[in-house]
Amino acid sequence: MRKGWFVALLASTMLATSAASVLAQVFPSKPIRIIVPFTAGGGNDVFGRTIAQKLWERLGQPVIVENKPGASSIVGADFVAKSAPDGYTLLVAANAHVLLPLVSKSLPFDVMRDFAPIGIGVTLPMVVAVANKLPVKSINELIAYARANPGNLSYATPGIGTPQHLATEWFMSMTGTKMIQVPYKGASGILTDLMSGEVQVMFGALNSAVPLIQSGKIRAIGIAERQRLTQFKDLQTVNESLPGYEVTYWFGLLAPRGTPDAILNKLSDEQRVVVNLPDVRESLARVGFNINPTSAAEMRQTMTREFEIWKKVATAAGIRPE
Repeated sequence: MRKGWFVALLASTMLATSAASVLAQVFPSKPIRIIVPFTAGGGNDVFGRTIAQKLWERLGQPVIVENKPGASSIVGADFVAKSAPDGYTLLVAANAHVLLPLVSKSLPFDVMRDFAPIGIGVTLPMVVAVANKLPVKSINELIAYARANPGNLSYATPGIGTPQHLATEWFMSMTGTKMIQVPYKGASGILTDLMSGEVQVMFGALNSAVPLIQSGKIRAIGIAERQRLTQFKDLQTVNESLPGYEVTYWFGLLAPRGTPDAILNKLSDEQRVVVNLPDVRESLARVGFNINPTSAAEMRQTMTREFEIWKKVATAAGIRPE
């Protein structure tokens, strides 16, 4: 009896494995849609469109990018969460996706439970930049100045609960400093006011700030990466002054919950190949992306870890879902 049970179990396992293999081999058999939950032109859109063309070439089926902006990405994400879990509707997601529960208490989906990770494709460094009028040239000098002038410095963000906002809140928590947030609708307004000195500090995406840094219109004083960047070897990391402080933007793909593992793994493998193609690497590097692809499991780990970190930061900062 026990032997028969084992044989039956082994047969069912082999059958399931064979079925998964066949499923992966026949996928895709129709066009794939990649949903970008923001308007065209941003980091999510650039990443999605760059990989879509190569996936189309490799998979032999059209891969169409659709922009579905609205409600800080909630509209597009909800569309994907409620789509069939068959691998044909995917979401371009970034750090901000994980942060949604920290600012909205009426989400129509669960950011962790209702999505199946495919993998992170690229990362984007976060820079700490200051207005030239501010007499600080390093992270230590910023900390000292902020401590000596509590509440007198302002920092720019794209809004409450964004990665930029929480990154600054974490910095203030670790250093015992207090700066005043000034929310903006986009990077252009932030950089314009940082140049003029209307705001003094920005924790933001390096790629949008590079032209102004190189032209001397604003001053970069730190990078929130684990290690210094090759192209900015003289720019210290924040964790050289604050051990453990590390913040990196990432962009990747999610599918609806319930999408078969065989399809998720195939898409994950294809994404890793695509972002490492020489022409794709060059194209993404030109707009500031670093190629750091992960597996589906690694993306899940990153999302879980970041949610726990930012939840603590948000609670300490008094940020409540609305």
